Amino acid sequence: MANSRSGESVVDRIIKVLSAFERAKPRLTVSALARETGLPNSTVHRLATELCDVGFLDRDAQGKVGIGMRMWELAARSNPLEEFRQRGRPVLEGIQEALRHDVSLSVPTYEDFTVLYVERFDKHGTVNNNLANVAKRLDMHCTSAGLAMLANAEHHVLEQFLTGPIPQCTPRTITCPEQLRAQFAEIRERGFSRLAGDLVAENVGYSVPVNGQANKVIGAITVVCAQTEDNPQLIVPVLAAAGRSLSRLMGSGHRPYSARNWSTLK
Repeated sequence: MANSRSGESVVDRIIKVLSAFERAKPRLTVSALARETGLPNSTVHRLATELCDVGFLDRDAQGKVGIGMRMWELAARSNPLEEFRQRGRPVLEGIQEALRHDVSLSVPTYEDFTVLYVERFDKHGTVNNNLANVAKRLDMHCTSAGLAMLANAEHHVLEQFLTGPIPQCTPRTITCPEQLRAQFAEIRERGFSRLAGDLVAENVGYSVPVNGQANKVIGAITVVCAQTEDNPQLIVPVLAAAGRSLSRLMGSGHRPYSARNWSTLK
């Protein structure tokens, strides 16, 4: 693809344009889009027009542009994440019915060690500041989902992560490799991860890994509740059973999460 004077290819500039839209900014004027991307107005106007022509963006009556229906169409019919999300939805619904807490489904991105959330069901009527929004990424080591996936990841992936650098997300984030090794070992032994008050002071999160073919970790299921409603004797067995169920649906053989007696958990 032809490069601009800055050295960016057309693809680079298109990615900048498409990446500018967020949940809080679903539609932007061309001038606002230019400010967000740092691209010239003329370049953004041309790219936005071409992307609208093919349906990747659409333009409303006020002249603002946003992500078009064709982007969703292409992703929904060909992206493997959609299959995972569809198979996971009934499992998440069952967890929420049993526990009445926020529940989410996520997948790992080991290139930058982030968690991508692909589905979430909220507990209606709560004010939990749950940061796990759909299509949002969070650092793996500061989320219960990320810790569950890292702890059960392939050895070379785990070693690559531990060689760092490991950013300090919050004052409570563990960044010491040896402490993390011990934390990962405990997660593997218990079969789940738990973080209380790390990202949001009043919340506690529990996660179990989801395995696919060859028992490879492909995602995680998470339950988030207020610390005042924390009940591991109820949450962990439901979550563990759900993780096994979705793992089987995704092609994994049976693998028990832990031999620990749930009634001893504190």
